[in-house]
Amino acid sequence: MLAVLLGAAVSAAAQPNPWAVAPATAAPAAPALSLGSPLPVSGGPWVAAEVLFFSAGRVVADYAWRDSVRARRGHLYTAADLQSDVQDLMTLGRFTALTPSIYAIPGSPVPSEFSAVSVSTNQVRVVFDVTEKVVEAPKVKIVTPPTAVGGVLLTPTAWRGAGRFENPGMALDINAAYFIGRLYGKTSYLDAPRKTNYIDRIGLWTLTADGKMQVQSESTLRPAVAVGGQAMLLFRDSPQPTVTAPGVSVKIDTKNTKILTDGYFVASKKFGPIRTSAGMMQGTIGNLAANMSEFLSPEALKFYLRDTAGTQVVSRTVPFANVFYLLKPDFPIGVEVMKFNGAARRPMLINFKLGRFLKLNFDLALLKYQGGYDLLGVFQFRYNHFPKR
Repeated sequence: MLAVLLGAAVSAAAQPNPWAVAPATAAPAAPALSLGSPLPVSGGPWVAAEVLFFSAGRVVADYAWRDSVRARRGHLYTAADLQSDVQDLMTLGRFTALTPSIYAIPGSPVPSEFSAVSVSTNQVRVVFDVTEKVVEAPKVKIVTPPTAVGGVLLTPTAWRGAGRFENPGMALDINAAYFIGRLYGKTSYLDAPRKTNYIDRIGLWTLTADGKMQVQSESTLRPAVAVGGQAMLLFRDSPQPTVTAPGVSVKIDTKNTKILTDGYFVASKKFGPIRTSAGMMQGTIGNLAANMSEFLSPEALKFYLRDTAGTQVVSRTVPFANVFYLLKPDFPIGVEVMKFNGAARRPMLINFKLGRFLKLNFDLALLKYQGGYDLLGVFQFRYNHFPKR
C-alpha cells in the first residue's frame, strides 16, 4: 500500500502544471522539503490549511498577495478556485512567472463533514512560487531651488524670498560677494606710471545682512515698496594694490576689515517677465567705491593727480536701480547701477549678473570714475534666510 501511495505522489509531481505562468526562463522551484506530499493541481476539491508564497526560494509574507487568494483555512478549495487565483495574482502586475502547487499535509485529517468530498484525506497547503518583476529605482532628479529675488548683486529689491510672498511682511537675505580682481582697466591720471592695467588682484570680500519690511504689495498698477537696512562686513584676503610713483611706494590702507551700513527704501515693479527696481541708500555704503580701486584712494589722488588737499572718495547718498530677468526659476540675469552722489571723481558702479552663462556663477562689475574705469571679476551668492522658499 505504501509503495502505491509513493508511486502516485511521484506520478502527480511529474505531471506538467496546467496553470503555471512562466517566461522563457522558469521561476525557481519552491522547496519541496517539509511542505508535504505533492498532489495534482488539476484534481480537487481539497480542504485548505494554509497558503504560502515563495520567491527566489524564500517564503514571502505579503498580505496584498494573500488577500487575492480564495483559499481559507478549513474550507473547500477547488481546481477552478486555483485557476482563478493564478489569474487574479497575475493581474497585480508584480510577477513575471507564477507556478501553483498543492501539498497534502501529513497528520492533518480533513474535517469529517468533508471526508466524502475531498480527494485527499489530509488538509492541503497551497503554494505559489513567484518570480517578482525587477523594479528599477526611479532616478532622483536634483531640483535646484528658485533664486532669491530680494536683490541682484549689491542692491536690494522690494520683493521677498523667491517672489511668491506677495503680502507685506519682513524679509532677511544674506549676501556674499567676492571681488577677485581687475580684469582690465584704464586711467588718464597725469602721473600714473601705467595708463593700462590688467589682471591685478583685489581680493575684496563683502558679507551683507539685508533686512527689510515690505510696506506695500505690488498690484497691476502700483509697485511694491520696502524699507530696510544693510550691514556689510568688508574684508580682504590680500592687501589693496599700492600706489607707486617715482621714488615713492605707498600702501593705501593697512586696515583690512571694515563695516559699512546703510538704510534704504526701494520700489519694485514687474513688466511682464522683466523685474525692475529703483531706490536710495543712505549711510557709509558710499565708501565702498574707494575700496575697489587704488585709483580712488587719497594716496592716488595725491601722487597721481597732485591733489594735496587730502580729498577722499566718500558719499552718504547712493541712488541705485536694477533690472533682472529669470530665464529659469534658478537662472537670473540682470544689471544694477549704483551712483555715489557727491563723491570725488564721481564714481559709479555697474554690476552685471551674467555668471550662469559660464556655469561658474562668475559675474562682472564695471567701476567707472572721472579719469578711468576698471572691469572687475566677481563671485556672488545670495541666500534667502526669511521667509523660506
